[in-house]
Amino acid sequence: MAITAKLFRVLASARHARAFHPRGLLLTGELTPFDGGELPLPAGTRTVTARLSKGVGTPGDVPDALGLALRLHGEPVWDLTLTSSRPRFLPWPSGSWTEARFSSLTPYRNDGEAIWLGARADRRDNPGGASLDSVRRLLEDGPLQYILYTARGTGAWRTAARLTLDRVAADGPAPAFDPMRNHPDGVEMAPRWLAHLRESAYAGSRTGRGGPGPE
Repeated sequence: MAITAKLFRVLASARHARAFHPRGLLLTGELTPFDGGELPLPAGTRTVTARLSKGVGTPGDVPDALGLALRLHGEPVWDLTLTSSRPRFLPWPSGSWTEARFSSLTPYRNDGEAIWLGARADRRDNPGGASLDSVRRLLEDGPLQYILYTARGTGAWRTAARLTLDRVAADGPAPAFDPMRNHPDGVEMAPRWLAHLRESAYAGSRTGRGGPGPE
């Protein structure tokens, strides 16, 4: 764990930014769960803050592992982080925010069950590109909407919630997205050893940037 933290600390220090997903766009919106989802998403519509980012930080529309981080506000605060992937456990570069298939990369454990979280844009008629500016252009045509999915083990995906992102957030500090710390009781990333490894990476990246700022 110490080696992982040191590696991410050095990388973040060299970049003067997060070790991965160094640049992002902060958006606001809401999340509305459907009946039948496998994760205990809160009933009713909940406000969210989202950050769309590129994993490596490639320029413009050059494909990258695209990131979708969410903070569900309320009690408890719940942070969810997803990455464009294929299959569900392997980060995979995508050239479009609306064509990417997002996954939590590792499952959650809830009541002894391994449950994956995924997402995909509800509308794919306007593919756009992979730049953050393309997100702004997509918002000019209306809210950016994603459907969140859950899957038990290797089972099929089931619809879980609708995410609606309708505007770019006002200037200000971004949330410190941390899915290992901010989650409901009884729900945690699995397996535990990998969750600890990810937490070490988050901590190292924060330290390398000079403080406990947003990840």
